[in-house]
Amino acid sequence: MSRNRLRAMLFTAVLTLTGTAAATADTPPARERAQVGGGSGLAMLRGGPLTDHSIVYLCTLTAIGYDAAGNLIGLTNAHCEYDGDRQWLGDLVLLESEAFAPGATVPDLHLLGRIEYISGGNPVVPGPNGPGLDYAVIVFDKSAVEPVATVGETTIRALGDPPPNGTPVCKQGATSARTCGVTLATAGPYLLTTVPEYPGDSGAPVVMGDTLIGNQWSWGAGTSMTAILADLDRRGGVGAGFHL
Repeated sequence: MSRNRLRAMLFTAVLTLTGTAAATADTPPARERAQVGGGSGLAMLRGGPLTDHSIVYLCTLTAIGYDAAGNLIGLTNAHCEYDGDRQWLGDLVLLESEAFAPGATVPDLHLLGRIEYISGGNPVVPGPNGPGLDYAVIVFDKSAVEPVATVGETTIRALGDPPPNGTPVCKQGATSARTCGVTLATAGPYLLTTVPEYPGDSGAPVVMGDTLIGNQWSWGAGTSMTAILADLDRRGGVGAGFHL
């Protein structure tokens, strides 16, 4: 091999290694998935830009799990995604903790997923779909979300029916964290309790121990998980066969 050819090969190798190192340096590290579970705070853009905080609506995730098709599914309140006659099917869902971070822009954030179904609303504020069970279905991006069983002081390991009246229950809300009370009654699909709620807590999981028994859509009122699961299965498609 000639000396000139050897020099050319070495020069090419150096350029290749330098280019590879530069490309590696320019490639951002893989982002960790956001840990999300029942009680996590969510931000809905309601079709607007992230910079318009007057539009962003805050709610709480009821539960995270999988449907029969293997989709990673989240549940929250339907009224988080409607206002009067307007609703935002297909809306982007973010982490509340990131949506209001100083200088946050969409590329910097975990875009968790999209709203794929909006049920009828609660009987107090029924919304454009009329009165219903007040739940919405989110399809999460599995590459962006790591499902967790515990958020704050609440762990969810099972789904169950409403317990007898007078049973101690708690909710885990994004605003007021864990607050507790007792069950008062059931009225069809609805669960009545003494558990308080504040803005941003809507959708909070209502639990008896580590069993999820309902969502919360108002102070002392929510929908039983039994009714929501039955409706998901009756409707079919995304969310049907939901399980933890």
